[in-house]
Amino acid sequence: MGIMRIITVSVIVSLLSACGGGSGGGGGGIPTQTALFRIINSCSYAIWVQHTNDPSAINETAKLETGGYVDYNIPNAGRASDRFWAKKGCDANGDNCEIGQSSNPCPAANAAGCAPPVDSKLEATWGCLLANASQCAVNPSDTTQRLTDTYFNTSAVDGYTLPYTVAVSGNTITDAGQPCQNIDCSVMDLSKCPTDENLSQGQTGNYPQYANEDLRVKVAGLDTVLGCYSPCKKLNYASNTGFNGEGLTPDTRDEVVMYCCPTPPISADACRAGPVVNTQYVAAVHNMCTGGVYAYAYDDILGLHHCSASTMITMTFGPNCP
Repeated sequence: MGIMRIITVSVIVSLLSACGGGSGGGGGGIPTQTALFRIINSCSYAIWVQHTNDPSAINETAKLETGGYVDYNIPNAGRASDRFWAKKGCDANGDNCEIGQSSNPCPAANAAGCAPPVDSKLEATWGCLLANASQCAVNPSDTTQRLTDTYFNTSAVDGYTLPYTVAVSGNTITDAGQPCQNIDCSVMDLSKCPTDENLSQGQTGNYPQYANEDLRVKVAGLDTVLGCYSPCKKLNYASNTGFNGEGLTPDTRDEVVMYCCPTPPISADACRAGPVVNTQYVAAVHNMCTGGVYAYAYDDILGLHHCSASTMITMTFGPNCP
């Protein structure tokens, strides 16, 4: 495992984490990146970066002041299913956050509970840098394969919150279908979140009660917009939380299935030919972002990026953070 190295005003680290390095304070410049992954805060306020490694269920939260950064030293054997996102308005422990707190501990002062998982996020499977491929990490989705190359995406499948950019360097793979390239969502803006989205087309029926959906994430009784729901998450997020979801679960319900596209029963081709592709939300995400971002479940043609294992990735949140 790598060790996390952070220079920051406030850091909350699991000592079991397989992560490495970073900075939380602004000023003095940022040193040259040597770790495979770095996150920088260019918002005008502090953010907290949450990291979840799905196979090992290791959580880590690091506070980054404006201009601060955090580096992650990925194991040379590679690692699957990492997810990173930003939170804001948190307590001293990086919990009870205004946005980004999609799991316990929920904000104690907020009767609505935890916020929906609509955060701007990056997901990655890191390739192997070892000469002996037999020592590379195993792909958990297919244990007959070893991790070789790096694949990453930034996802708005559930929604979005903060603007961001992603820069890549050192890639040696040319993949025209899933290019390893920079992503620019710096103009991602909550004011462009659809307020009158038509989500009435089911798989077999029509549901006019969902023809005028406001996708803005709000706490009941308050006007502050915390994020933007995707069509799927707006329909399937619990209605009893105070975050204006419709509570239509499971995702295989006729009203929801063509917007969430669970497999089974919905194939990739059926999803791409369905109503979610033509939503205002998907158009807004694609218009706000260049370089390719997942705006719905099977947006692979734009969203997935194939890089060599030695590629360094830098994600910057901001600067125009709401």
